Amino acid sequence: MQFCTDCGGVLNLFGNNTSSLCSSCIQHRKEAPPPEAVPPQQDDNDILAEATLCVDNGKIILRSKEGWQLWSAPVDSQTELQSVLKAAKLIYKIRKRRKKKK
Repeated sequence: MQFCTDCGGVLNLFGNNTSSLCSSCIQHRKEAPPPEAVPPQQDDNDILAEATLCVDNGKIILRSKEGWQLWSAPVDSQTELQSVLKAAKLIYKIRKRRKKKK
């Protein structure tokens, strides 16, 4: 015995059915409008791929392509890369949000 994967109704008591949906579910899906396409969003990695890293006045500075300072630290300090990237992504999102409000 086979059952519809959508509504759970019986598809076929005996034998094989090639479809996993019953006829009413197939008809319902044909009538439903196609889902709207979601516009692609810029990936966080793309944001940081366009950022620049420089040394200025004894500080290491990570800047976005817009010129925003995303992260900085003294040259003689050690910081894990993962924490730098996490902080930079957070700061970028905050600045982007503020820019949209203006």
